[in-house]
Amino acid sequence: MPNMMQILRSQGFKRFITLLIVFLFLYVMKSMISLMLLTFVFTYLIDNVSNFLIRKFEGKIKINYKLMILAVSLFVTAMLFIIIIDFLPLVIHEFRQVVRQINDIYGSTQNNEFINLIKERLDRIYATVFSTEGINYIMQSISNIGRIGINILIALILSIFFLLEKGKIINFAYKFKQSKISGICSELEFFWGKFISSFGKVIEVQILIATINGLLSIIGLGIIGFPHLLGFGVMVMLLGLIPVAGVIISLVPLSIVAFNGGGLVKVVYVLIMIVLLHAFEAYILNPKLMSSKTKLPIFFTLSVLLVAEHLAGVLGLIIGIPVFMFILDIIEVPYVDIITKEKKEE
Repeated sequence: MPNMMQILRSQGFKRFITLLIVFLFLYVMKSMISLMLLTFVFTYLIDNVSNFLIRKFEGKIKINYKLMILAVSLFVTAMLFIIIIDFLPLVIHEFRQVVRQINDIYGSTQNNEFINLIKERLDRIYATVFSTEGINYIMQSISNIGRIGINILIALILSIFFLLEKGKIINFAYKFKQSKISGICSELEFFWGKFISSFGKVIEVQILIATINGLLSIIGLGIIGFPHLLGFGVMVMLLGLIPVAGVIISLVPLSIVAFNGGGLVKVVYVLIMIVLLHAFEAYILNPKLMSSKTKLPIFFTLSVLLVAEHLAGVLGLIIGIPVFMFILDIIEVPYVDIITKEKKEE
């Protein structure tokens, strides 16, 4: 019995119970997890970028923290508007062009086995898409896109208000450490520190890599002769947040536009550009920027992404790896230490 009491009073047991409460809370609030994570990501990034710029101009120009927060937030909002106004209409237009070409194939009277084979396949696709299940899926997808857009807007607004009143919020939160739930608050503070150090930093580096990919893609697409470079650059940057799968997903809209603009030759150019970008990310950016934090075997990376996508959809593809690294940090897996030692020996 004394041993049981010691276990119940131990810090490890308290942390286990606290973590269980957190997971239970997240399960109950699972419909709002995407909003909470988006708010955290916006808050973390805007705060870090603002502090970086203030430090950069320190001694030259005195910049107010709140003004910098508003300036960075306006920049993020402008980037989102670029996607909506510049990029989406272009993709819709190009998709219509592809549909028109498909209709031309249907209208062809040539007695060609290859054309007939394409027609048979398209008939099956059309039958699936325009069935009751297909239309319901399309409507649900449109609804999900609208919901994601609203969540992004709300998350951005919440992050701005949080950062503008950060001092007051921190002081208010610390008052809970003087309350009757001070023990739980101390453990939550521990987990929050771990969350910031692992999840936050991994997300930050992930976005940095995606931004570099976006800038390089603008240069590459400009050489190929693509229109609306800024819109496509932002698209590649956002899809670059999804490890491994993002590169493959970005091929779909790029290939559609390339095919309409220059046929199969231009599609091949796009494929070469994406392969080069992926190689640059895998062999130069990841080793340099990700360091030991996310140096996971490819099998683990893909497995984590599959599970994360199943549990949280598209958002799971973005946050799956950072959450996995957070869990490794919580249970103190020595994997990171081993890699660090290997690097020092090299």
